[in-house]
Amino acid sequence: MKLKRYVDAARRSVQQHGGGVAGLWSVLGRAVKVMRAMGVHGLLTRLRAASTVRRSVAEPLDMQALPDPVPLEQLQLRVGVMAHVFYADLIDEFAQALARIPVPFTLLVSVMDAAAEAQARDRFGRLTNVHALVIKQVPNRGRDIAPLLVAFREEVMGLDVIGHIHTKKSLYTGSEQEGWRHYLLDSLLGSPERIGWILGTLQADPKLGLVYPESYHGVPLWAHTWLSNVPVCDALALQLGIALDHQRYIDFPAGSMFWARVDALRPLYELDLPLQAFPTEEGQVDGTLQHAVERMFGVITRHQGYRLGILPADGRCTLQSEGERNVADLLQTPLPERLQMAALNARLVTVDIFDTLVTRAFLTPAGSREHLAWRLQQTLAVTGFTMHRASVENQLREKLGRDPTLAEIHTRLADRLGLPGVTADTLIEAELAHERAVLRPRRGVLAALQQAHLVPMTVFSDMYLSTSDMQIVLPPTVKAEIGRWWISCETGLRKDAKASWQQIAQREDRSDGCWLHVGDNEHADIQMPQLAGLLSPVHVLRPSALLDVLPALRPLRHGLGATAAWPEQLWRGLVVNRFVELLDTAPQQLLGRPQLQPSMLGYVVLGPLLLDFLLHATDVAHRNGIDQLLFLSREGFLLHQAFERLQGCHADAATLMGSYFLASRRATLLPSLQSVEDLPRALQGTFNGSLRQLLQARLGDDAAAVVEAALPELIRRDVFLPEMSGEVAQWLLPALPALLDLAAQQRQAYRTYWAETVGERTPMVVDIGYAGSIQRNLAQLLQQPLGGCYMALNEGAHALQGQGWAEARYVDGRLPGADVEGSMLLTHDLLLESLLAAPQGQFNGFDTATGAQCFGAMELSTEGVHVLDEVHQGALQFIDDVCTAIGGDVAALSFDPQGVQLPLHCLGSGRWNGGTGLALLATDDAFTGRGTVNASPRSS
Repeated sequence: MKLKRYVDAARRSVQQHGGGVAGLWSVLGRAVKVMRAMGVHGLLTRLRAASTVRRSVAEPLDMQALPDPVPLEQLQLRVGVMAHVFYADLIDEFAQALARIPVPFTLLVSVMDAAAEAQARDRFGRLTNVHALVIKQVPNRGRDIAPLLVAFREEVMGLDVIGHIHTKKSLYTGSEQEGWRHYLLDSLLGSPERIGWILGTLQADPKLGLVYPESYHGVPLWAHTWLSNVPVCDALALQLGIALDHQRYIDFPAGSMFWARVDALRPLYELDLPLQAFPTEEGQVDGTLQHAVERMFGVITRHQGYRLGILPADGRCTLQSEGERNVADLLQTPLPERLQMAALNARLVTVDIFDTLVTRAFLTPAGSREHLAWRLQQTLAVTGFTMHRASVENQLREKLGRDPTLAEIHTRLADRLGLPGVTADTLIEAELAHERAVLRPRRGVLAALQQAHLVPMTVFSDMYLSTSDMQIVLPPTVKAEIGRWWISCETGLRKDAKASWQQIAQREDRSDGCWLHVGDNEHADIQMPQLAGLLSPVHVLRPSALLDVLPALRPLRHGLGATAAWPEQLWRGLVVNRFVELLDTAPQQLLGRPQLQPSMLGYVVLGPLLLDFLLHATDVAHRNGIDQLLFLSREGFLLHQAFERLQGCHADAATLMGSYFLASRRATLLPSLQSVEDLPRALQGTFNGSLRQLLQARLGDDAAAVVEAALPELIRRDVFLPEMSGEVAQWLLPALPALLDLAAQQRQAYRTYWAETVGERTPMVVDIGYAGSIQRNLAQLLQQPLGGCYMALNEGAHALQGQGWAEARYVDGRLPGADVEGSMLLTHDLLLESLLAAPQGQFNGFDTATGAQCFGAMELSTEGVHVLDEVHQGALQFIDDVCTAIGGDVAALSFDPQGVQLPLHCLGSGRWNGGTGLALLATDDAFTGRGTVNASPRSS
């Protein structure tokens, strides 16, 4: 049993030091001593096994956990391929690709005429694995999509899996896109082994619905949106019972070649579309039913409860659940360079405003509008503001034949609401004030435009705010750069209509096409100018799009998207806006794992978490009659500063007193010892080291000196806790009277400090957690119960029973079913402690002779302290930005507690890169014998 204790303790030490060579060497010396003393020959084997423990590693981005594919000989799927042959000269190329299919399959072929049918029948008829060949002549209508859904509807419905290919040339692009076709065919039909892997995976994973290649490199990022297909897609989605989010980037098989589980696409077939539903062929490049269906394949698959499997462009046999959509192309070149190159031949430059020159604090305009609606309900008793306003705006647009102005909207809206005191002027003033509060300049875009000498600018915007309204709501730095205003509510010309571009080009004498536009809307700002024959626009990603297009940011998306509650859209919007600053100024830092400088790290990782926790602590205090919050050192250092910022706009928080309270497990443990029954508390938890080190870490240097004087022969003995807790307690009994006398002196010093800091107020402690040890020690030494508010508590917090009460915001291990192991906060506890550390050493108690406060050595270098300050300033700036955007409404904020932990998890799991700054941060964990622990997540 003693051997097992030593082995387990050694393994635990390896785990604590990272499970690698460093951890092994940290205990090897003591392990050898144990081996020599006990004749243990298997200890090194046990240690080697311990070095393989699970570690925190960088998570793969959106990779699916795939089962092993079913071997071909066990494949039971009814497989078919539908090939649309518009260009008969590619029949032989297709036959070579289809010949690689290693299992029997049904081949469905659509051709244009009898000659092509004869050629197809001859060539495809020689494929040995084709057990059924069906060839049909089809009208040139609906391109490759109509044959798949109409001509071969019955045949496809009789299969389990259908492959879809077509003789793609895309001549509308100006030349034959042979590379695109070859890329798609190679990815789907490149070899028998590759095809077998795809089909075997489809059978092994019954929830895999659609497999297709990552978008070809020639497909731009902005093309992964709905573009001109919105009306047709909306009509199709309505029939299918699907709601579309027009702002989202989407995954779809660009080029319409894929392998699909028939059940995943079954709703399309159940529509029983007639051929006449597809338009006659006129060389359309977008906006038809066939283009809409292409974009709906992925949406329908997911709506059916199936997953997408996107094959990476490098040819590996693996699948991603979401596409990369060629975002890397956008990140390769900084915005100033893109603007300069694009503007070489420009004689006219126009720029969009919202999401291009300015950003909102909220993630989407809908989130901003919902906050305004909430505020109007609180202040003016206006209900249904968002619905009524949208209805009035749409009615006026139809009546006027243009976008209405804000004044026109609210004049009619006030009449509709008919509420006392709610006039058009009242509503206009409220909306303009709200816009002014939430708008911020997009500094990177403004700087890039200035660098490219494209200011003063001509603004071209689809908007209900007039020029005079813009002068009220826009930040001064933005207004100063605008020379002319073309706003749809004044001109009657909208960007999402090709005719508007053509009309303005003629008016501005730019029929030569030398007109460059800069904007974020993929349809209105990017596609329309190109269709109008203008210069290729410069695409500036809107902030919310980053959550779709950057794999590393996708965890931050809310499940409800644009319909998420406004508080959720507020914190996510502010976080994304910081990533936009990187996008505009240093886009390559967003490739792969985004690189976060200290200030940004504090803003996006700590800011939302601290604000949410402080809002919770304020609520806990008011519910429990508390009038003072004691932010325990050292993690309370930043919490206290953040609370003071919050008090400036939170009425309830302003009624509370907040204090930075000096406390640590070491400083409170010794004075809490009052009898032999208390001694086991000093030996709880884990520790590896000598007895001297244990006493120094847990009771202080004076305690170690007292024990050494009484037990000189034991002070250097090795200690492994919790295995040896009983033995060590026996060792300490002879020194106990001296220890208790020292504890009494510290207890008196602490009670004096408490009286000076707390007095007659009713306090609660506020801390990260995790077992509430400091709260319990304080209650013991004060002989009075205390309350506590924590980020997280583990099962050890049961020991607080009888000492007071405690609440935890993110996980409470005392509750049945609490997922302590899966807690993001507890998984990354040391990282969080490092980020929240104070710029001073650990508080170690009081000098009993002078009453002076004693601190341990600072574990950070001077540079590390500077980095820590930058992190803290970033977190405080987040709280300031929230207060600036919504003022006193901060008291109404309610965040998803799981959501605000996501940024910490992204950093701790390696999904985001904290860089060299994070490597300079650390936390002291001498209490368990680990010493200084670096903040950087370990990765393999």
